[in-house]
Amino acid sequence: MQFILVLLTLAVSAFSQSVSISAPTVGQSLFVGQSLMVRVDKPRTLSPSTDVGIAIAIAHCNQDPCEDHSQQLGTVLYTGSYSPQDGPGDYYPFQNISVVLPPQFPNGQAVISVAHAALVGAMPYLSTDVANVTVNMRM
Repeated sequence: MQFILVLLTLAVSAFSQSVSISAPTVGQSLFVGQSLMVRVDKPRTLSPSTDVGIAIAIAHCNQDPCEDHSQQLGTVLYTGSYSPQDGPGDYYPFQNISVVLPPQFPNGQAVISVAHAALVGAMPYLSTDVANVTVNMRM
């Protein structure tokens, strides 16, 4: 019984360390070759954690709805540090990251993904997650 409780605690702790994308929004139209501000939110948690970093990528969708891109992220737009900060009036700490969309990218639906890694807990373990948002690419 204790083993199940420990597993559930670890699962809840790992899930609570995940990030989300609040910009761009679902269905937003983006234009190839232009810069884009990606806002990555990190909900507050009870477990201590240290963010290792993130990667931001974009992938063209081959079907509707888009296929899962959590394992194959597509064209990488950013890799680096992630240091979410509190903003005035914001509920979650966040970081805005500016990226440039590829100049040669097909029209239609695309998935922007943020892959996130963090060390969680007092005796840290590695937690990873991927957040996605589907957008519309235009020329």
